[in-house]
Parts: sequence; structure tokens; C-alpha cells
Amino acid sequence: MKAKAIIYGLLLSLTLGITVTSCTQNDGYIGPIFGKWQLIEMWEGETMTPHDNIYYNFQTDVILVQLVHRSVNVTDAYYGNFVKEGNELRFSLVEPSQYQVVLPAELNLEPMGLDHVNVFHIEKLTSSQMILTRGENEHFVFRKF
Repeated sequence: MKAKAIIYGLLLSLTLGITVTSCTQNDGYIGPIFGKWQLIEMWEGETMTPHDNIYYNFQTDVILVQLVHRSVNVTDAYYGNFVKEGNELRFSLVEPSQYQVVLPAELNLEPMGLDHVNVFHIEKLTSSQMILTRGENEHFVFRKF
């Protein structure tokens, strides 16, 4: 009986240890860009367009851009790879080769494919807010979701 309790305790400890340590990336350090970000404002010059249905998701080197259509309960998902070097964020969204996909104009991104790279300057990046700029007139304000 005592042996069963010891074995059970060891197995439980081992399972918990594996579960907790297997979820870390980059030696446990996950920088502020990782996670889900909701676009809340898109600025072109002095014109601000509010948003609440576009999300950028970052993990390891993968980006997922989501466009949520709340009225019909559908989410469009676009995947790609991203690189963050200093204050520059670059990513390409890659379409599946069997489909011809055109990004919705609402996303305001380069066309899909490896030949089209979205390049942003990271103006601000904290654990709760991200501001990306592109050129002189475009600003994208995100909140951590």
C-alpha cells in the first residue's frame, strides 16, 4: 500500500514537471511581442479608423493574422513567418499553393506570398501596448488581448 502511494506520488510529480517545463520557448524567456494583439486604431495621416476585429498572434517565429466577422461568427486566418530585429518587424503571409487567396483590403497588408514582405517600425512595445508604423503616415495601435 505504501509502495503504491510512493509510485503514485512520483508519477504525479513527473507528469507535472514535464507539463510545466514543456510549455516554455526560448529558454523560458517570452518577450513582449509574443501572444495575441488586437488592432484598435489604424491611422493614415490624420485620419483614424477604429478597429476591433483584427488580431495579430505571435509565437516563436510564426504569425497568425485573424479577421473576425462577428455578424456571421466566422474568422479568416492567415499564417506566415515573422522576424523581429531591433525595432523592425517583418512578416510574410503565405497562401496555400492550391488556393488563390486575396487578402481583404481591411487588413491593409501586402499581398500574400514570400515575395511580399510587410515591414513595420516598432514605435512602442510594452506588455500591454504595441504601436507599429509603416512609412510616414501609417500607424497601427494594438492592445494585448
